[in-house]
Amino acid sequence: MGKFTRSLAEKITTLIEEDNYTITEICSIVGVSRKMFYQWKATKPNFAEELQQAVEAREEKLKQKARQSMRKKVEGYKQIETKTTYAASKDSDDPYTLVVKEYVVKEKYCVPETSAIVYSLSGGYNESKGEKQSQPPSSLVITVDSEKTKRDMERLQQKLSGNRSPC
Repeated sequence: MGKFTRSLAEKITTLIEEDNYTITEICSIVGVSRKMFYQWKATKPNFAEELQQAVEAREEKLKQKARQSMRKKVEGYKQIETKTTYAASKDSDDPYTLVVKEYVVKEKYCVPETSAIVYSLSGGYNESKGEKQSQPPSSLVITVDSEKTKRDMERLQQKLSGNRSPC
């Protein structure tokens, strides 16, 4: 099996941080057994610390992506779809030569999701306890461009606070 080196440790921690492979797959990629990996982790404190830092960095990237996704759901976003249709070329003797027959680009606006707004206004998820909070830890500020979205959010906020509006 492989001998522990700094470059091998760096490659392992990089693969863990990228979050594309399991430990078994990483061991296979770098050419060490799982048993050896866990032995190094147990006997080499610096390596264990680097592994922990890689896991923490991976988790932080995942949280950042989740926050970005939630923000899109709260604010709304544009979605662009492209569709390309190909046909056999009439100018070529080769029936496998294709040319673009049609290229369609559709752009649509995805409106803010009410459930995401309610979730955000109600306090969301408490990372430290791993559970839903009953009260938000701090004020949430959401800036919107659309007057309709602003009115909808004000109604939601009134419903959450128990002050039902006659509107």
